[in-house]
Amino acid sequence: MKNALHRERCWLVQAGVFKDKIGEITGIYAIVNLKYMGATEFERGALPESTQRMLTNIEFYDVFTFPQYENAQGEPLMVYAPRMFIEHISGIVDDLAAGKNYYLKEGCTLHNYLKGVKASNYDDFWWDIRNDFYIFFGEQKRDLVLAAQNAMRKRSIGEVEVGDWDKLSQYYILCNPDLNDEAIAFLKPKKVRLIRRLIKTLNYKIGQDTNNQS
Repeated sequence: MKNALHRERCWLVQAGVFKDKIGEITGIYAIVNLKYMGATEFERGALPESTQRMLTNIEFYDVFTFPQYENAQGEPLMVYAPRMFIEHISGIVDDLAAGKNYYLKEGCTLHNYLKGVKASNYDDFWWDIRNDFYIFFGEQKRDLVLAAQNAMRKRSIGEVEVGDWDKLSQYYILCNPDLNDEAIAFLKPKKVRLIRRLIKTLNYKIGQDTNNQS
């Protein structure tokens, strides 16, 4: 489905830099200047589509700290990402931090940033626009990112009453049947299997009743 989160191969990474002066936080563009990437993939709706997926599924997001990676100021690497895919995303972060850019459409400067290379000082924000997560450093930036995402969600979707986690998980999987095994395992697999079995049983009974009436 269009708005479902997926575990994808890392291919498109948008880079940017946090603004020195930040006024009213209305969204991610209020706190970050994105780098012009020059590839057509970045100009055909990839960023808006990733944003839409992130905002639609904001309840599944959290900030994860990777203390093994620090910038020159001693701030730890942080990732704003969906909890259900953090194992997969951790592998992507490790690859990008190690400079394994050979599979990317455009090179990623995270590796150079960690080494303190001056040429990459412009970039201190990275956005995997296929796997829908952000990379940045430090608690101050974390607070800015959370404020930006919440502002965009409120402006585009409005106040949403989420309800309890069990109901949210069941609803999400039923609405997104193409999720992979990792996501399903994260989202209450026993209850989901029970619901799916119940739906199949109901559909079967409806079909039987229809046949008997015809």
